[in-house]
Amino acid sequence: MIKNLIDSLKNNSNGFSGRKLSALVGVLTGVYLTIFKIPLEHQLDALMVWLAFSLLCLGIVTVQNVIEFKNGKTT
Repeated sequence: MIKNLIDSLKNNSNGFSGRKLSALVGVLTGVYLTIFKIPLEHQLDALMVWLAFSLLCLGIVTVQNVIEFKNGKTT
């Protein structure tokens, strides 16, 4: 696993995916900041923002999907 993590930093096809690593860092940072740095009444909103960031990094959703969801469009 450590070898794959180091290989991810190189410019070749070995190692983990950059998108997955970005999403992982985004989620871990979001969890830490949400739990320890953000007041309780804003924690749910902050956690949703971090999870949306990770979904964007993975390519599961697009910015247009996030805007439509924010505006209440369901389909």
